[in-house]
Amino acid sequence: MSRRERSYRNSEEREQRRTGSKKYKINWVRLGIFILLVLLVVFLSVKCISGCVSKGDSSDPSKGRVKENIADPSTIELKGDEPPAGNDRSIRGIPELKDVLTYDDGDLLALVNKYHGVTRDYKPENMVEVDMSMAAWDGIYIKKEAYDAYAEMFNDAAAQGYTLCVCSGYRTYEYQQELFLQNLESQGEEYTHMFSAYPGRSEHHTGLAIDITSPSMDWALSQDFAEYPEGQWLDEHCQDYGFILRYPKGKEDITGYGYEPWHFRYVGKDVAKEIMSKGITFEEYLGEA
Repeated sequence: MSRRERSYRNSEEREQRRTGSKKYKINWVRLGIFILLVLLVVFLSVKCISGCVSKGDSSDPSKGRVKENIADPSTIELKGDEPPAGNDRSIRGIPELKDVLTYDDGDLLALVNKYHGVTRDYKPENMVEVDMSMAAWDGIYIKKEAYDAYAEMFNDAAAQGYTLCVCSGYRTYEYQQELFLQNLESQGEEYTHMFSAYPGRSEHHTGLAIDITSPSMDWALSQDFAEYPEGQWLDEHCQDYGFILRYPKGKEDITGYGYEPWHFRYVGKDVAKEIMSKGITFEEYLGEA
């Protein structure tokens, strides 16, 4: 091999080593960014999975309840030009919340009252629309367990010559707020606090509460309902179908509401019979009074 050929080959080998080294050179900046992105994705995935598992854990008896950092909604929910909620923090007013229910855990004995509320986006599950033959109008929804019990009660009452009619069932947070504000404007604070639940604290949010009227009452809601045939029949038989009279007379300092002979809550037959036979409130049965 000539000197010129050896020189050419040596230069060629040097070029190959040079380009080869460049070809396989690691870009540490890009590699670092890639590793950080992978770690971020893994972290977010683990956090999401653990959160879902925690929410679905049925072993926790307080599932769905949030008890920490509770703020009084009367200071944060009504804003702008809306009427004030008032300053009464007694049971006859708007006391501070103890906890809120964040989602429907299927508990038929879930307590919603002036001390135990639900979040703005709370939605009960397993809802059905009340048939128009048993309701004042269409679009009234309640949970299926309550619906089946009411349908049985409605049919048995009809067979005995009594006509029942549901005029209110599930209410959204927004609708309850409208009712509350309307009552504040038209009826004043004292009446409103005793006959209209603050938004987020109404039993109607659970889908387990119904208001019942009758043609004999001219489809109205009044304390006189207790003196009418349908009202008397309900007071005597509601527990046979799993319902209780939720706000009985003389229990205002326990329930926080006035006497409402039209408002019934589904709790199941065994519990309903015990509550009604003892003449106690739902709060007293649960030990929350």
